[in-house]
Formats: sequence, structure tokens, C-alpha cells
Amino acid sequence: MATVVSTRSVRIFIDPSAALAPVRYGLPPHELELRQLESSVSRIESLLADVDVIIVTHYHYDHHDPGYRIPAERYSSKTLLIKDPVENINISQRIRASKFLKMVRSAGARVQVADGRTFELGTTRIVFSNPVPHGSSARLGYVVMARIEDGGDALSFSSDVEGPLEDYVVEFACGSRVSIIDGPPTYLVGRAYTPREVRIARENLAKLSKCVETLIVDHHLMRDLNYVKLFREISELSSRKPISAAEFLGLEPNLLEARRGELYRTSREE
Repeated sequence: MATVVSTRSVRIFIDPSAALAPVRYGLPPHELELRQLESSVSRIESLLADVDVIIVTHYHYDHHDPGYRIPAERYSSKTLLIKDPVENINISQRIRASKFLKMVRSAGARVQVADGRTFELGTTRIVFSNPVPHGSSARLGYVVMARIEDGGDALSFSSDVEGPLEDYVVEFACGSRVSIIDGPPTYLVGRAYTPREVRIARENLAKLSKCVETLIVDHHLMRDLNYVKLFREISELSSRKPISAAEFLGLEPNLLEARRGELYRTSREE
């Protein structure tokens, strides 16, 4: 979900991090995933040098890096707009946030809590949502959404809402020209996600697709090779088809995590 947004006034990096699931389908990351991770982190680090503002929507490692791969000096002199590290947060993320903030402040970053606030930066306006649950409960903590506005144009970004499952998420993003959202974790149905939640997410994504010009659904949904089925269902409900982040960039989706079992089987056969 690492995303760079350029406006007339500023360059903004949302969630500049990347990580791999330590276990998926009973398997650790494949060698191809590890190589892709290094490539992604290298690109993120390079892009950080040329941004003014960094947004951190929450404190999972695929959305923030507390110095594991990206050195502290990359945050020097940057403005960080962050999810509140104390309020509306679970214990594990509070601990991670504390470590992250110690690092970026020592590097000279300017840190401001973003929850529910609006920031004016030249011609650019960044509006943050109130905290929303990471999925269907507060067990995994909360995230903040961001809407970046400039010259009558707008982009909304909703990380890890796992759906969306709440009307508030749709209302916040509605009217944006581009909306980026993580989608439902359909690969967890039967364990940590329910068929009912998939239905709610599908209906809300259909509503959202009707009120934005481009709907990008990625991240959680793209851990399921069958994501195209949900895209098709959304299109049938709304007459508007979502696209993946790769497709937005003119690339073919490369679902390495979803293919982890296949990659290991192929490696053994070779």
C-alpha cells in the first residue's frame, strides 16, 4: 500500500513500508518474495528522499518501518502526520508506535497526530478521518484514512479497513476522483472473516465505485487469486469495475503471496 501522491504544493508518501507474511498457507516467504521485498524497500527508500510529508495510517510493519529496513535518516526534516500513538490503539501497536516515534524524532522529523484533523499545505489540504477499526473489531487496533485535496481534485486512501464494513468509510471517500482501499481479506473466510462480511464489503465497494472516478482495490484482497470474482460482482452491482494498483500503473498483477504454495511446489519440481 506504499503510495506517493504529488500535488501542486507537496509530495506525500503514505505508509512507506513493505513486509511479508511470516507464514501463509503454512509456508514461510518464498525466495521470489524475499527478492521482491528487497526491491520494493529499495524503491521506497529512494522515493522517501524526495517527499515533504509522510503519512502513517497505523503501526503494522507493512505500513510503517521502525528502522528494520529503512534507516532513520530517511525521515530527517520530514513532516510526519501519524495515527494517534496513544488513543484508539491496541497494545501491540502502541508499543510499536513508541519505538517508531523515538526513532523518527531522533532523526529530526516533525511529528503531528492526524486523527480527525485537517492540514493546509500551500494549495493542498489533507483531511484525516476519525479512527476506524482495522476490520470488524478493535482487536487489531484502529487506522486513519486520508483525503488529499488540491485544486478541486481529490484522492482518498483507506488502509486496512478490511472491507469497507462501515458506511463512514464510504462517505469519507465519496467524491474523490481516485479512491485507494485495501478490500476484504477473502482468504481468511472461515477463520477470521465471515461470508456476511464479504457481502457487506462487496455492497460498500459497489457504492463507492459509483461515487468516485477510479476505484483501486488492493492489499488484502490481492492475497486471494480469486480476487477477479469479487471485482466482477462489484461491477455487476455498480456497472463500474474496480482495478488493482498494478493495473492502475499499467502492470500485470504479480500475486506472489497468494501463489506461495504454487511457488514452493514449482521449486521442488525443479
